[in-house]
Amino acid sequence: MNWRNLVTVCLVLISFVRVTKAQTPIQEYTLDASRSFRLNAISVGVKCTPLLFEKAQLGTITLTNGKIYENIPFNINLNRGDLFIQTDGVDSDPFPVNNWVSVETGQGQKRLFSRERIGAKQEISELLWKGDGKRIVAVHRKTFIRPSTQRDSYSGPQYDEFRHEINYFDIQGMNISEIKTTKRGLKAYAGSKEKEVHELIKKEKLKLENPEDFKLVVELVNK
Repeated sequence: MNWRNLVTVCLVLISFVRVTKAQTPIQEYTLDASRSFRLNAISVGVKCTPLLFEKAQLGTITLTNGKIYENIPFNINLNRGDLFIQTDGVDSDPFPVNNWVSVETGQGQKRLFSRERIGAKQEISELLWKGDGKRIVAVHRKTFIRPSTQRDSYSGPQYDEFRHEINYFDIQGMNISEIKTTKRGLKAYAGSKEKEVHELIKKEKLKLENPEDFKLVVELVNK
């Protein structure tokens, strides 16, 4: 092969790689042991995804210009804080939505998500309760965690992981305070309704790390 043919082949390969990267859908996060090995030699793959939902949800999206679109399949990348529309087909490319104000799920129990400024940055928040000049929200984040030590021969496989973290906040104007779900934090939040809250948690077997369960506590406290 002469040098002219070699240059032509290289250019074709470079173009193919660029096109492939551009067409790779971000909704697919599969367990690829060989890829993971190249990225992190002490893990065997990736657990979970950076997405809020395992599958795209149908929702009503409100934009900054006031337009509202219903029954739109969407998901949210919590690692980046991006909302995107998932078009038909597994291999279709997601369409990012930059000018969104809120999105409400339309399946089962309705859940309303928006971007809320917590501290110095915008966070993906879920509205749990609103009234009396305040809002109670659940802030959703996903952080990419990698094992930092080599596993020994007695332990199981190690994975990189997108860890879902949820924190609750009481927002009143410019004042923002975190609601802790520890025993002490729950006592401070529930106040005179502490006993009722504990009875509700026990009766309904609530898991406070689940926003839909914690919402029941919030509604009781603010009743």
